[in-house]
Amino acid sequence: MLGHTTFAIAAARWTAVLALVIASVAAPVMAQETNTTTITGTFRSSDSGETTWSLAMYGTTYLHYGYISSSHYGSLSTDVRATSFDLRFSGPDADDFNRVASEQLAGGDVGLTLRNVYDEGGNWSTMALWISSPDASFYAGHESYANPGLFPSDADGYPVVTPEPFSFWNEEIYISGYGFFYTDWPGPNAEISGSLGSEPPLATLSIGDASVVEGNRGSSQLQFTVSRSGSSEGTVSVDYRTVAGTALAKSDYTAASGALTFPPGVWSQTITITVKPDRRRESDETFTVELLNAVGASVVDAVATGTILNDD
Repeated sequence: MLGHTTFAIAAARWTAVLALVIASVAAPVMAQETNTTTITGTFRSSDSGETTWSLAMYGTTYLHYGYISSSHYGSLSTDVRATSFDLRFSGPDADDFNRVASEQLAGGDVGLTLRNVYDEGGNWSTMALWISSPDASFYAGHESYANPGLFPSDADGYPVVTPEPFSFWNEEIYISGYGFFYTDWPGPNAEISGSLGSEPPLATLSIGDASVVEGNRGSSQLQFTVSRSGSSEGTVSVDYRTVAGTALAKSDYTAASGALTFPPGVWSQTITITVKPDRRRESDETFTVELLNAVGASVVDAVATGTILNDD
């Protein structure tokens, strides 16, 4: 984590990034559609090792902004915005970071600012990646050091989105509630890489196990959650069916089959199975629910176990 001095320096840089973007708004050129932007990076979140993050930005557009100049430099920038995104962490502290991403950053605005900077006769590229919401923010940036070459440019010199892979040294990462993670350039765990304008990844589906107490009177409900991850773009559908195990459809539960549909932006659906009551003393019983015939997604976990807990 940063000390107060480094925090102030990093905050000042972030303020400068915002000032540059705000100043740019005065002269937008045009907006164009792309497909998706995928970016990955690493940082050291604890003494136990590296934390890796991956950000997929879907339904992106990119906006050209005007020429920014001072007594020392000029800058042509392109701001990439997304209609939706998926930020995931793995490694040390990932559970805490993913909770922030799912609970506090969900529904926030996400953007990636690309700049071709011309400084006293030299030139380099910089980037600033950010997510902001009313409850939290995430930022990864490379502002001060020269990167090899410039971003590809259009006829006017503005950076353009291409499907070619890129790699940049990251200077700092900020996550609300955890502060800044600062890396001395070119330090370890500091590389940001990815591609712009590539096809969105295929969505994936999984189903979780469920259990319920059998009961002596009246029916009970077993609810299985089917989760979608990866891309939220497009409509996804999948069929399901129950398969008997030690629990039998005629005596223990009501057999079911059908289909689930996930409209764009919908991340989960529920399958509800009715469990029949009885007064017999017996062991816990199980059956399974299977997913099959997925359209628009791949299935990474197709079978869930339903457990009927005996209470007699």
